[in-house]
Amino acid sequence: MARGKPKRQTNQRRSATPPRQPRAKTDQLAAEQVAALFADAQAELGPDDVSDSTVVDSEPDPIELAEQLRQAVAVRRAYQEASARLRRRETELEERAAKVDESTLKLGEWEARLVNDRAALASRIEAIDERDRRLLEDENALRARQERDKEELIADARAELSAARSRFDAARRELDDELTRQRERLQEELARERAALDEDRAAVRAERQRLRRWEGELQIREEDLQDVRELYDDRTKLAVTAATEDMRLQADHLRRLYEAARDDAERQGRQIAEFERLRRAMDDRDPDEVRDEIDRLRADSAELKRLRLTAPAEKELQLSALEEEARRLRDRCVVYAADNERLQRQLSAHQITATALERMAVGKEALEAEVRAYRDMIEEEERKWQGLVARREGTSPLPMCTEMDAIHADRPSDLAEDVPPLPELVSRVRALIRQQHHLFYEEVDLRSFLAGLATSQLHLLQGISGIGKTQLPQRFAEAIGAGSAVVSVGADWRTPQDLMGYYNAFERRFYESEFTKALYRAQCPAFADQPYFIVLDEMNLSHPEQYFNDVLSALERDVNRTATPDLVLMSAAVSPSPRLLREGRLLPVPRSAFFVGTANHDETTVSFADKTYDRAHVIELPTSPHPFDVPPQEPLPPLSFQALTHAFNAAEAKHRDAAADARTFLTNQLAGRLADDFRISWGSRLNKHIARYVPVVVAAGGTVGEATDHLIATKILRKLHGRYEIRADELKKLRDDLESRWSRLPGSDMPPMRSRSVIEALIRDLGQA
Repeated sequence: MARGKPKRQTNQRRSATPPRQPRAKTDQLAAEQVAALFADAQAELGPDDVSDSTVVDSEPDPIELAEQLRQAVAVRRAYQEASARLRRRETELEERAAKVDESTLKLGEWEARLVNDRAALASRIEAIDERDRRLLEDENALRARQERDKEELIADARAELSAARSRFDAARRELDDELTRQRERLQEELARERAALDEDRAAVRAERQRLRRWEGELQIREEDLQDVRELYDDRTKLAVTAATEDMRLQADHLRRLYEAARDDAERQGRQIAEFERLRRAMDDRDPDEVRDEIDRLRADSAELKRLRLTAPAEKELQLSALEEEARRLRDRCVVYAADNERLQRQLSAHQITATALERMAVGKEALEAEVRAYRDMIEEEERKWQGLVARREGTSPLPMCTEMDAIHADRPSDLAEDVPPLPELVSRVRALIRQQHHLFYEEVDLRSFLAGLATSQLHLLQGISGIGKTQLPQRFAEAIGAGSAVVSVGADWRTPQDLMGYYNAFERRFYESEFTKALYRAQCPAFADQPYFIVLDEMNLSHPEQYFNDVLSALERDVNRTATPDLVLMSAAVSPSPRLLREGRLLPVPRSAFFVGTANHDETTVSFADKTYDRAHVIELPTSPHPFDVPPQEPLPPLSFQALTHAFNAAEAKHRDAAADARTFLTNQLAGRLADDFRISWGSRLNKHIARYVPVVVAAGGTVGEATDHLIATKILRKLHGRYEIRADELKKLRDDLESRWSRLPGSDMPPMRSRSVIEALIRDLGQA
């Protein structure tokens, strides 16, 4: 501001045409003009660059010297613009380095089994840091070279002040050519670096997705390991109990067998003693010898029988006694032989039982050793678990969010509190997106996106793939200096834990998802005063009403925003918890956070429910945006969320009549027809949407017809999708009535193109053109 004032004075002096004066008076006026230009040059270039000797020692004509001073001032301004562009580039590089550092911090949460991947990723990040360092060094070298060139040019300019005009013009042309080449070279370098940064971002995004899949697999493996450990514990207890019971039963059986064997052994001992007594009675003769003797005695008995007839009576008596003795001996031998055989069988059985007992004893020792090993393993697992719990004590269960408390603790000091006029804001954002990213968005779509920020925190961007749905909120945020983050929705998401993460009580750790980290970052001091856009890429790959239900409920719970709603991360408070969590377990949803979901409609996606559409601001992006060219644009200062809110409130107050006109048209011209023929109605939510959306569209350069046409197409006619009981002739009549009544809406200079396109698409779906 201080430099502009002397410039206006110079222009005023330059525009003044002095009357023709004598030579002396003309020289005096020229000297005064030279002195004024010298003062302007000192204000523009600095007192060190322009000294009194520059003017005193110069010999050319004062008017020519004044022209040369003006040219030197122009050269200085060109260098200042180049320096400003270099400073902006340095800011962009610092932001990119901050993003790379943030990605590095995100990748630091993996444990030992991912060491190899972490090392590879760390080396990749180091390479990126090294490249950033080289870029900074190249930039510093370029800045130093430009500083040297600037000093040389200024020295040449001072020297050329006393030279001829032709030499000065040649030097100026040479300087312009050098600046042009430098500008082209800088633009080429910026384009190359931007392409490299996009590739790095894509690589980091792919790496993040791969790590997320690994994290899911790791979680599943940990859960399986926990189930196996519990099953193993149960089986071990059952095995130990069963083995103990079997051993007790076997011991009882063996004890009974032992007692029976001992009784049998005692009985056999008695029998063996009796047998031994008999053997001693027979003078320890062998039983075979006794049997042979019995046989001889039997033969002798037979012989005696033969001789009995002739033997005397006393001989007969002796013979009878001998026969009776022989019979008794023979009976005893038979009994002894049977007892001997039985005792042999019992001895063999006892030997077999003893062998089985020895085997069972060995098996018992093996089971006892296995039980001891299992107990040692269980004790080792308990010690590991206790050690893990001890290590977790004092560590935050949400490490990434806790780290953000330190990283994003400083509030920005350069936020603009005044928003440019909304038409200018839309035009400049559109031009900046075209200039920096070569993306083409229609002004009506950017106007609708801006007005949607005033009506809802949930936005749905629909359209075919590849038209820039994901890029729109990111580039819009970049243009106004806001923050943004992209969350890729998975096709297997079913619960809010898939979106926000989950708490592992065993490890005392909350596995933070990208959504949770982005929402926490949005309320950190570094971003709390700015809008923050969380982009849910491919939001309808899964049912949003399932995994996004908690967020929908939180946004609906307090529509008037008298209090900030919360998302429940854990059922109980954890300590130490991140600074911005409420009660150690609740994650607030700030008003400055906007959720932008992108949606394709094909065989891989699902349809949104009515409650999601009713709560959201919907934009259908065109399939073929029109290319356009823009002049070079200066970046916008970062806009605060409070400044945007004031601008929206001012637009609502100024164009309240426009919202009333739209509401009246819908009520008087369409409500009855839609309710009678199609059973479609709306309530207070749409009226509140109209009250905020229509005034902001009008304040941003649109019309009431444009805003009303968008609301009819996205909020009312959308309810006809999928209703095949409707006849095509009814839809055609609705189209004709809408077009015929459209002129009754104030500010409807254009026909309702969006609404007509929706109705015609519905007619084509019914098979009629």
